[in-house]
Amino acid sequence: MTPTDGTRSLSRRPSVLSRSSGSGVSCAARADGRRCASPLATPAPATTPRKSSRAPSSVWSELVAGLRRVALAERVATVRIEPEITSSSPVAARFQASFWRRAPANQPVKTRLIDLSHSEDDLHTNLRKKHRQYIAKAERAGLTVERLDSATDEETIASALADFHRILIGTGERAGFNTRPLGYYRDAWRAMAPANHVRLYFASRDGSRLATLFHVTCGDHAAELYGGATSEGTDTHANYLVKWAAILGFKEEGFATYDLWGEPTAGIAQFKEGFGGEPIELVGARDLVVNRAGDLVVRTALAARDQLTRSRRAAPPRSAISVEGFREATETDGAAWQALLERLPSGDVLHDSGWAAVADLDGTPARRFVLEENNELVAICSAQVRRTALGRSFWYVPHGPVLDYDHPDAFQRLQRVIDGLRAAAKADRAIAVRIEPRVERDTPASTLFDKVGLHRVDATLQTPDTRLVDLLPDDDALLATFDKDTRYAIRRAEREGVTTAVIDDPNDDQAVIDLHALVTETLDRANYRLPSLERYRAIWRGLAPAGRARIIQARHGDVLEASGLLILEGDRSIYLYAGSIREAKGETKRFPSYAAQWQIMRTAREMGSKTHDLWGVAPQDAGPDHPWSGYSLFKKGFDGRFVSWAGSWDLIVDPILYGLRDFASILRRRDP
Repeated sequence: MTPTDGTRSLSRRPSVLSRSSGSGVSCAARADGRRCASPLATPAPATTPRKSSRAPSSVWSELVAGLRRVALAERVATVRIEPEITSSSPVAARFQASFWRRAPANQPVKTRLIDLSHSEDDLHTNLRKKHRQYIAKAERAGLTVERLDSATDEETIASALADFHRILIGTGERAGFNTRPLGYYRDAWRAMAPANHVRLYFASRDGSRLATLFHVTCGDHAAELYGGATSEGTDTHANYLVKWAAILGFKEEGFATYDLWGEPTAGIAQFKEGFGGEPIELVGARDLVVNRAGDLVVRTALAARDQLTRSRRAAPPRSAISVEGFREATETDGAAWQALLERLPSGDVLHDSGWAAVADLDGTPARRFVLEENNELVAICSAQVRRTALGRSFWYVPHGPVLDYDHPDAFQRLQRVIDGLRAAAKADRAIAVRIEPRVERDTPASTLFDKVGLHRVDATLQTPDTRLVDLLPDDDALLATFDKDTRYAIRRAEREGVTTAVIDDPNDDQAVIDLHALVTETLDRANYRLPSLERYRAIWRGLAPAGRARIIQARHGDVLEASGLLILEGDRSIYLYAGSIREAKGETKRFPSYAAQWQIMRTAREMGSKTHDLWGVAPQDAGPDHPWSGYSLFKKGFDGRFVSWAGSWDLIVDPILYGLRDFASILRRRDP
C-alpha cells in the first residue's frame, strides 16, 4: 500500500555506508527459531532436540532445585532472574509460587518487537505518518547512515565509539539518564565483536555524526541497547533516520525480530511506538531466596543505597548554589570563558572548552563554573568528575581555578570560588575536590590556598615542574639563548636536509595518527604508559578547528622522523606531546627532534605566543637516574626558566569518607 502523506516518492531505504564483513546473519540462528534467553547470551549450537517423557512442571522443579544447590554451594543468599517470558505466557504462572519474590527489574519490562519477516513495504506502511515524513525530510537534508560491525578496523571503531559516547552523554544530560565511562562500551564491543554480535549505526551530515544506535544480536534477534542524538540530530530528525536504517539493515542481514529495548519514559515510548511492532510486557524480575539471613542483610544494604539515591535526587539543584556570583557555566558563557582563559596566565589548555571531550573520553566528564562581578566573568573553574560506588564522586580541578591572582580582590574571589565548589560538590555527593592551581610555588598567589579552608597534600596529578621559554621576537636572539649543543643540533639538522611542516587542517587525521605512532614509539622505548590514539584525536578535534592547535612534522626526504603537538592559549603556548624515531646504530645523526622543537617555537611566536611551556621536566635536584632525565636534558637545552607549580590541595566535603579513601588512587594519574 502507498501512503498518502507524500513521503513515498522518496526511497524508503536510506543510503547506508557499510563498514562490515558482509557475512549476513551475525550468528547462527537457533534450531527452534525462538529468541535466545538473553540478547547478550551466546546461542548454543543447533542440535536435534531429544524428546522427553517428563512433564514440563517436573523439569521446572528440577531447574529450581538445581539453582538452590548451586547457590548454597557458592554461599549465595539470593538468586535474581529476569527471564524473557511475557506476562501473558502460561509459564508466567509458575512465578506465582510462594518462594518466588517479585523484585525490581534491571532490564526493561516493556518493549516493542518488530517482526522483520514483513516486507519492506509493510514495514514502511506500519510507520506512523509523522515518522515517515521525518525520515524523508532527513534524507532530503542530505543525512547519510553508516553501519559498523566486527569487521571494521580497530582505529575506525575506536573513533566511532568515542563519537557514540559523546552523543550518548549529551542525550543523557538532556533526558536525565546516567551514562557509563567510554571504557564500559568499549569493553562491551570487544567482548561481543569476535562472534560478530554487535553493530553500531550513525546518521551524519557533512561528516558530523548526529545520531547513533548500539545493537547486540543473539540468534535471529537484534536489540538496540543504547542510542542518542545531538541537539542538531534531533532538529534534523537524524534519530528517526538512523533507527529506520537499522531496522532495514537487520532485515537485510536475515534477522527475524528487532527489539526496540524498553520504553522508560512516555516520550520515548511514543517515539518508539511510531516505528510499529508488537508491544511486549515481560514478567520482570524474581528473587529466589536461598538463605533468609543473608537475604535480609542484602536487602538492608540495598535499601540504604536506595535511600542515598533518593537523598541525592532531593538535594538542591545545581543552579541553587548560594554563593554570590558563583554559578554553573552555560553555553552562552563560551566566548567569555575562552577570553578570560586566554588573558590570564593562571589558565592553560586543561581549562579550554575543547578539553571537555578529552575529559569525557577519560571517564571524568567536566562540570564548569564561573564567578561573575557586575555581569562580567572574573574566574572560571572546570572540575572533572570521577564517579565511585553508591553514587559518590571525587572532583578534580586541573590547573585551576583560573583568575587574576594579582588583583587586589584575588583572595575574596578565590574564597567565593572555593565556597561555591564546596556547595556544588556537596549537592553532587562528592567526597572531596582536588585542586591544582597553575600558580608558581613560593609566590603570594600560592599562599592564598592555605587561607581558604583547603587541606594541602603532597601528591600532584599534573607534572609539578616545567620550563617556561621567553619567545624573543628575533630568531637569532632566541637561538642565542639555547646551549651550544642545542644550537649545533638545530643547524646540523638543517645541513642534513631535515625539513619541517606545520599542519593546521582540523580534518588531517593522518597527521594525528602519525604523531601518535611516534609518541608511542618514544614512550615504549622509555617504558612509559602508552597513550590512546582517541585521546589525541579528541584533543585535535577540540582545538584545531578554533585555530589553537598545530602539529609540527620533521622529515628527512619522505620519512617522517619527528612530530610534536603545539597548543596555544592567548599569549602562551604549550609543547604537549612529541615523538621521534630512533636512528639506527652507526647512522648519521640528523637531530629531527631539535628541528621540530625549533619550528614549534617559531610557529608559536607567529601565532602570538610570548611564553612557551615545555610541559614537564624532572626536579632541579634530580640525578641522571630520574626517569625523566633524558627528555628533561633535551628541554633544558632550549633554555627557559625552571618553574615549580604550587602543588595540590583537597577541598574536603565528606571528612569521614575522605579519611577512608585513597584520593590519589581513585583519581588515577593521567597524562595531560
